[in-house]
Amino acid sequence: MPTPRISVIVPIYKVEDCLAWCLDSLVAQDMTDFEAILVNDGSPDDSREIAERYALCDDRFKLVDKENGGLSSARNAGIRAASAPVVAFLDSDDRFTPDACRVICETFDQTGADIVTFGANAYPPEASYPWLEHVLSPRDAQYEGYSPDILFKEASRPFAWRTACSRSFLQESAICFEESVKYGEDQVFDFAIYPRAKKTVFISNKLYDYRVARSGSLMDTMRQSDEARLLEHVKIYAAIVRDWRRDGLVEKYPNDLAFFLCEFALYDALRLLKGNAISVFAAAGKMLKEEGCVFLASSDGLKPSVRSMLECALEETAPKAAATRAKLMADFDALRYGRRGALRRVVANMLGR
Repeated sequence: MPTPRISVIVPIYKVEDCLAWCLDSLVAQDMTDFEAILVNDGSPDDSREIAERYALCDDRFKLVDKENGGLSSARNAGIRAASAPVVAFLDSDDRFTPDACRVICETFDQTGADIVTFGANAYPPEASYPWLEHVLSPRDAQYEGYSPDILFKEASRPFAWRTACSRSFLQESAICFEESVKYGEDQVFDFAIYPRAKKTVFISNKLYDYRVARSGSLMDTMRQSDEARLLEHVKIYAAIVRDWRRDGLVEKYPNDLAFFLCEFALYDALRLLKGNAISVFAAAGKMLKEEGCVFLASSDGLKPSVRSMLECALEETAPKAAATRAKLMADFDALRYGRRGALRRVVANMLGR
């Protein structure tokens, strides 16, 4: 079999009810020269048997067995087994559109990109909501080298499955999924790849159908507790800091990293009950101290709302007065969205959205 143009990595664990739906979308691709790396992550149900049937019937499907190690471990095993110049990811409860592999490959061929990020559809459509619709709808754009706009202004994250990478780029940059992170590993991956890419391309094509929060999934579980979710966000942030240290990115982009902690954990913590808010701020402060990032709170050019949140975190407390918290949120919203957008956010926060 000639070298395929794209390797699609499908991690498999306890998905017997929807795996065929996923793999059929690969069979239906309108280009034939792909390989599907089906990584059985020690699944205890009939998922392996389903995957094996596809591998026996179609030599483009390759079954890789491993002991259970989690999603990141399965994806890393798939990357190691891949042979194509382009690597893409397809979660086993989702599906590709029929033109996905072709459009991804054509984009790499035409642009010489290290990374191609594309759009996706929520499945079922009625399960979508405004934030999800936004992040699944990138605009057409190209970047030579890294700009903070990629991570903080483009619809670039947090889903690794709608980002395909040059396999040589992953190898040369020594990038893989962080296996110690069991929730939010996609965020860590995104923060690893974009700053190191020589060329990043966004395309607006929606090439993926994303099943929104399958019942029993880890994401579904985390939605049940905002405090637990935000404490996990602090751990994710720590993993990003450790990765950025490798190439001096923490010191190069301190203001972006400070802003991201506020956006990713501290802002939402301000909406919690006082005790729960304090637990998130305290966890963030301890993390900043352990990771040697206390200096972020005193970086030049920090906006007042960012500095105030970081200073509270380092004191391992949160603003106690509801009015103080509300003003801090409004100031941060004005920083993110401008005055008009901030007013919309004030209304949304009042309605608990």
